[in-house]
Amino acid sequence: MVECVINVNKRGINSIEAPKSVETIVGEDIILKIFNNGSPLHLTVSVINGRVFTHFLHENIFMEESVSLKIPVLSNSPPGKFQVEVITGYGAVKKSFDVIVKEREIEIPEIVEDIPVSIDKKVFVYPAALIILIVLGWIAYIVSYLYLDKVTGFASVIILTITVLIAWRYRP
Repeated sequence: MVECVINVNKRGINSIEAPKSVETIVGEDIILKIFNNGSPLHLTVSVINGRVFTHFLHENIFMEESVSLKIPVLSNSPPGKFQVEVITGYGAVKKSFDVIVKEREIEIPEIVEDIPVSIDKKVFVYPAALIILIVLGWIAYIVSYLYLDKVTGFASVIILTITVLIAWRYRP
């Protein structure tokens, strides 16, 4: 986040004091802190040739004391520059400054540590337990179907339901 201070009505009516240029990095915001040192006025802030760098285009403000404006710089914008124009007195006084957008510097670590590979024992136990429960459920179902036994029929439904719940609850 880069802060830029702009003073209005400091030297005279509708006067504007702004920096010549502001530098920022791709993806960071520019915060315009605008201070009014005189009577309330209308102020216009607009971006010129900045479509590639920001979505901010134009803001018309009635200022009494101070205002903060955020101009976001897009994270996918190329390096370059655009202008921010500040207008007071309904176009009587204009002041513009350049915003220089630089590429973000990426720090690459020199030493890359090896990440130890850990073998999780649950990976092997979990599928085997589910397969055993499914086989038991189907065996109970087949036995209940062959012998018309209600207890094994209910047991098969309960075993298969528990298997589904375990698989749902502890899914990888």
